[in-house]
Amino acid sequence: MNEMTNFTDVRLFYTKTGSAKYISHLDVMRAFQRALKRSKIDFWYTEGFHPHLYLTFALPLSLGYESVCETVDFRLVSPMPYDEIVGRIGAVLPAGFKAVSAAKPVMDAKKIRFADYSIFFSVPGKDPEEVLAEWYRCFSRENVPVIKKTKRGENEIDIKPHIKLSKLEHRDGRFGFKARLAAGTELNINPELLFEAFRNYSGLLPEDISVKRTAVYNEKMEKFR
Repeated sequence: MNEMTNFTDVRLFYTKTGSAKYISHLDVMRAFQRALKRSKIDFWYTEGFHPHLYLTFALPLSLGYESVCETVDFRLVSPMPYDEIVGRIGAVLPAGFKAVSAAKPVMDAKKIRFADYSIFFSVPGKDPEEVLAEWYRCFSRENVPVIKKTKRGENEIDIKPHIKLSKLEHRDGRFGFKARLAAGTELNINPELLFEAFRNYSGLLPEDISVKRTAVYNEKMEKFR
């Protein structure tokens, strides 16, 4: 067999919660590199002058967000039971990370089109009914324009066709809703854009925002696996 194909691809599913949400994607990569080395698993390394672990993260998570559906792909020199992989890696991951399961990669990360989020926030000093009414008026408009920043600069886009929001609810002093947003390499709608649109429209200033990614899908609405 050709040496370049003599490996086993594995996709690890993990969660990133609690204090781990403040770890940047770059530091997440470093944390996994250290953890994988400590796991004593025989991983495949790239070839050349600077060999390194082959790691691929499907959809990098924004700083400050939690997630229960993160993935990282890597390669093994030889097969190993998935439960053993999960156990070894899970034992050495930093606090806030939890290895959940492992499997052979099925979908290409380039096929990701949507992501689900559970989002909460507060608006201190404002009547909840006023906030609920302004939220409804904001997102029931025909167009919801925002400025989206990219590596190429800033562009105004209409996020209305790319978002699906559940009813905003108020409970125990906080507002909460679920959102399905466009995600992936072609178009990625960050939850922060929802709040930018709301601030620009209403003048209200949401605080204590918490975001948790709960699922990722392809264009057929099949969960990423």
